[in-house]
Order: sequence, then C-alpha cells, then structure tokens
Amino acid sequence: MNRYLYTQFYRNKAYIIALLFLFMAGMMAIYTGKKFLDRNEDIISKSGAFQKESIERNTKFHKDDLGLVLYYIKFNLMNETPRLAALNIGMRDLNPSIQGVTIRNLEEQRYNSDFYNPANAAVGNFDFSFVIVFLFPLVIVAFCYNLISEEEERGTWKLLSVQSGNLQKLLDYKMLIRLCAVTAVYFLLMIIALIWIKIPLDLYYTAFVFSGWLYILFWFALSRWIISFRKSSAQNALILLIVWVSINFIIPMSSNILIQKIYPVHESLKAVMEQREGYHNKWDEAKRPTMEKFYKAYPQYRNFTVEENDTFTWTWYYAMQHMGDLESAKSAELYTEKMQKRNQAAICLGYLLPNLHTQLTESHLAKTDMNNQLQYASSLKKFHEDKRLFFYPLIFSGKNAESINWAQQTIQVFSLSEHLKWAQLLLPYLFFIALFIILSQNKYKKLC
Repeated sequence: MNRYLYTQFYRNKAYIIALLFLFMAGMMAIYTGKKFLDRNEDIISKSGAFQKESIERNTKFHKDDLGLVLYYIKFNLMNETPRLAALNIGMRDLNPSIQGVTIRNLEEQRYNSDFYNPANAAVGNFDFSFVIVFLFPLVIVAFCYNLISEEEERGTWKLLSVQSGNLQKLLDYKMLIRLCAVTAVYFLLMIIALIWIKIPLDLYYTAFVFSGWLYILFWFALSRWIISFRKSSAQNALILLIVWVSINFIIPMSSNILIQKIYPVHESLKAVMEQREGYHNKWDEAKRPTMEKFYKAYPQYRNFTVEENDTFTWTWYYAMQHMGDLESAKSAELYTEKMQKRNQAAICLGYLLPNLHTQLTESHLAKTDMNNQLQYASSLKKFHEDKRLFFYPLIFSGKNAESINWAQQTIQVFSLSEHLKWAQLLLPYLFFIALFIILSQNKYKKLC
C-alpha cells in the first residue's frame, strides 16, 4: 500500500509540475539575491575609489584651505552586508548599505539614498523569503486540500476503510510523502544557495534554514486540521486560500494601518526642515548666540573665538552647521523611538502570524531588518561626530590639508553581532504546529 501511494503521487504530472514550479521560482529568487549582492559589492568598491579620488582632487586644489576641503569630502560608513542577505533582501533595497557624509550637518544627509523605480519599490524584491512565505504554502494547499475529500467524492472511501486497518496512518503517510517532496525541493534550493552565493555555514544560516522549514511544517499541520473536518474539496481549498490571503495580506495590512495610526511618523521630514531652518537662519542672526550654544555643546573649543564683525570664518560656519543638527535633535530622537515601537509591534504580531514571524526572523538573521537600520543610523551619527571632533581643531587652528595623513581616512565598517535567541525563534512555530496536530488528532480518531 505504501509503495502504491508513493507511485501514485509521483505519477501525477500536476504534482511534478508544481514541484518544478517551486524549484524554478526558488532559483529565480536566488539569482535575484545574487545580483543584489553583486550590485552592492560594486557600489561599495566604487565608493572606496570615489572617496580616495575625492580626497586627492580636493587636497590638490584647496590644499591651503582645510575648511573648504572638508566642505566637499564625504567619508563613507559601510553597513556590513552578510551573504545571507541574498536570501532576504529586506530593507536593503531602499536603504543604502553604504552612506557617505561630510562633516557638515548630518540630518539632511542621513536620509539620502539611491533612486529606485517606484513600481519596484512598491512590489518589493522577489527574494527567497518571498518564495518561502507566499509560494510554498500555495503548493502545500494544492497537495493536501483533497486528501480525504477526493476519496469520498470518488466513492472509494468505504473501500479504503475496509482494506486499511488504520485510516489515520494511511492519510498521514500520504501527507508525509507530500511533506518529503516539498522538503526535498526546499533543502535542494538552500544547498544551491549555500554553494552559489557562498554563504557561510554558520548558526545564522542554520537558523534561517530551520525557520523556513518550520514554516513549511506549519502549513502541513494547518492543512491536516482543515481536511480533518471532511468538507468537500472545493470547501477545503476555499478555506485554506482564505487563510492564506488573510494571514499574508488582510491581517498584516490592517495591522500596519493600525500601527501607523498609533505611531505616526512625521519626525524625519520635520527633522530635516528644522535642521535646514536652523542652519539657514543663522546667516541672518548674530554670531555670538550661535557660538555660545556651540561652546556649551563643546567647551573644549571655547578658545577658538569668533568676533561679531568677522565676515566669515570656518569656525563659525561649522558651528552654525552643527546648530542645525542640535535644533532638530528632538525630532530625530522621536523618529527613532517611534520606529523602534513600530518594529516591536510588528515582532509581537509575528508571534501570532507564522508568516510574519518568518519574514521578521529571516530578515533579522540576514541583518536586513528595521533593527539593523536603526542601529546603523545610530552608528552613522557616532561616525559623523567622530569625524567632526577629529577635524574641528585642525580647521579652527588654521591647519592646511597637508597636515593630515589622508591615507588613514578609509571606508569604515559597521558590523552588528547579536546572539541568537533560539526560544524566541522556534517557539511560535512549535506552538502552532503542535496546536493543529492536536486539534486534527481528535478529528482523525473519528475517521473510521
């Protein structure tokens, strides 16, 4: 009987086509991720060359005016992009993995990014996580929705009841065959991605693999419960598709609207506007109040004085630039705080929705999530401050460009390393898988 069920499954051309569809979709997603990494690496390499060229050009033509040299030169901070990011591009499609800033005001610069086709930005990238979350469940639904109803509709259910000593075991074996087939495609794709993209075989990759596989198990457990009610094939398919649409679109979109309403974010634009107004207004204001605020923030520079009748000094100019950032600091902090709350709300919702939990978990493992972007933004602020505090004394004391060892001014890397929280990662899956198995088990006992 077991061999017959195995042969019956693999002789069904529709099932083989569905598995090939999954495989081809996965291969296209892996290719998309590989191209993303290649493009990212190309941008980073060109950024390094551009920074070096910019330093050489500006120090050559403005070597006696360090303030003017540093007005133009951008220093780059790279957000480390792990190879695993090819499988979950996450927020890296809209937020740059490397950003250059001058030592002038920061708030206006930190929101600069590459331009993208708006249609592509709205749809998102076709990465491997998309295939796992959206396409694998559809194939699982197609494989499982009629495991019982098909036999009843054909009139062979009573015959099976007579021939089989244990109908539950028979049906579970049919589902196990389908689980093995889908799992084989999944692991094959993960192995291809591992070799092709050269992903390190570490705990992050292992957790990524387990996350996707447990999500697959969740859908099999859910399908097992739905078909145990012994509805018609059409009803089973409809119910499973409604669940798929609900947890992938309706609930997340409704929750997103609610989260946006609870935590409205206008502070990023407000911070930029406050920074610009704070900076531009200083041209028409007395220099002394600006300098006093600057000295209060950095008392170590009080010996670099600026007279009210001075026409222009770099000391006053860079102090004025920094005042724009200080005047927008509150809005910038509120923006970060609200984005953290939004992210936390999404994580909490993910504990109730395995699909969302999968997306958030895999983006976290690939370091392409919101938390990574917020940490990178914080690091960029620190990076910007370090550059300012290094160059301020040199500019204010009238040093020239030749007084600096520019070879030391290379691209710096931000790297975020976090311990994996296995319980937080696995428990939401295990809870729902166990729940649906237990619920369906009670129904299966009545099949005979």
